[in-house]
Amino acid sequence: MHGGLKAQDKGSYSKDFSSGNTLLAEKKYAKALPFFLSACKSDSSSANINYKIGICYIGIAGKKDQAVPYLERALKNITPSYNANNAQQTSAPRNTYYYLGIAYNSANKFGEAINSFKTFRSFVVNKDSLAEVDHHIEQCDNARMFIMAPNGARLFNLGDSVNSTYNDWNPLVAADEASVIFTSDRPMSNNSDGHSYIYISTRKSDTTWSTAHLLDKTLNGMIDNSSSFITPDGQQIFVNGNNGKTNLVLTSFPGESNWDVPQDPGGDINNPETATNVCVSPDGNTLYFVSNRPGGFGGKDIWRCVKLPNGKWSLAVNLGSTINTPYNEETPFMHVDGKTFFFSSEGHTGLGGYDVFFTQLLDDGKWVEPFNLGYPINSPDNETHFSLNTDGKHAYYSSDRPSGNGGVDVYEIFMPTSGEKPLTVIKGQIQISEGGNMPDGVHIVATDNASGENVGDFKPVKSTGDYTIIVPPGKSYTLSYQNDGKEFYTEVIEVPSDAGYKEIRKALTLSPLTMKATATDLNK
Repeated sequence: MHGGLKAQDKGSYSKDFSSGNTLLAEKKYAKALPFFLSACKSDSSSANINYKIGICYIGIAGKKDQAVPYLERALKNITPSYNANNAQQTSAPRNTYYYLGIAYNSANKFGEAINSFKTFRSFVVNKDSLAEVDHHIEQCDNARMFIMAPNGARLFNLGDSVNSTYNDWNPLVAADEASVIFTSDRPMSNNSDGHSYIYISTRKSDTTWSTAHLLDKTLNGMIDNSSSFITPDGQQIFVNGNNGKTNLVLTSFPGESNWDVPQDPGGDINNPETATNVCVSPDGNTLYFVSNRPGGFGGKDIWRCVKLPNGKWSLAVNLGSTINTPYNEETPFMHVDGKTFFFSSEGHTGLGGYDVFFTQLLDDGKWVEPFNLGYPINSPDNETHFSLNTDGKHAYYSSDRPSGNGGVDVYEIFMPTSGEKPLTVIKGQIQISEGGNMPDGVHIVATDNASGENVGDFKPVKSTGDYTIIVPPGKSYTLSYQNDGKEFYTEVIEVPSDAGYKEIRKALTLSPLTMKATATDLNK
């Protein structure tokens, strides 16, 4: 079947085929690829080997477009009776057309992708499969339209201090944007099998990023660990962990020197089905997360829990069909304005893979129809884990587009014609005089003076005294600086309705002996 292959070549071909096939069945595409490439050297005319090489490239983040020439060669010998496990099989299956459509779309060859999908469609009889193929054709048309009308966004890869040749994803950036926490499956001395760990990089004075290093061991204690969400004040982090049985959502707070051991947030979040990718509303009263639990619209959906009067989370409720589709939804993010909501989806009006969409939460609790963020923010590949900074002018996300360092990379986006978010951010530091330590009970309570409602309780970072308070415009607020419930400083902040985005910087010096504070306005 292999033409003029020598006996020695036949033996190595069969061995490479078998090894590659075993890894391919386990979806270990990067590990399977070298075996198929080696087999291809023995017999480059085998449509089956070219097909399997193409499948591997499609399964490796950032390399879908590299599948094109192999799948094109595979098309020269298609059979309706395909045996995936037979080393003597030299023909490729009909679904080569399907995968070639995906590869063409990633390579921005939209007309070729549509033709390939239409050819594959002629072989399909299953109603659900027909709908999926039609969805891919629609994505190709969408991609062609969006790429012809780019939105002016500027993308910057965070560089090799953060991104590796492996997968790096889900950047978490607190309101001060002084550091980025992210996840990577880069190999380490004790990580040769692609497990994921959480890393951190800090922003240097020249705005570049320092070389990333592992975050606290407490947050990296499971088989797979990934960053999920950090509150704007940087005082609570949510992570995902795999305990060998299922994925769990866990949360942690800063301890004396490291993050505390993550705990189950409780409620209905970690039921037996997989739960991942959390975000919390700015007021802390709504938690959004992703799950494939029953009762959804198909695949992974976004769900929410609300905080009950006893402080625990309610049972989960699906966000509904305006947000969720029969395809997968992922990585929710609520901006600090409390209304603008971002998420990624394989459905809606996408370009291919996951695209980032945004919607608005209306006063009646309903959602505005989601809108695609457009090209170049979105591409025919996968864009996920989007988060918009406080003033709304730039964002961070993950993408596996081919132009990156390899695999999934972290990018910063300067948003096109994005108006400033009308928010006031108070960035301060409580300094302890006389060389004392920050008391454990120090916190800042923000109260809406018109309604008397508590709108936030903020704790400074114990090691540095830094704190961040974010309030919407058009109101008057009282900030009460307290230690164990006793007020040591108070001030009133007036935020006009037309204030736009505004930063207030200040420093407080607290005497641990008298428990009195003096304030300095750093804006002056």
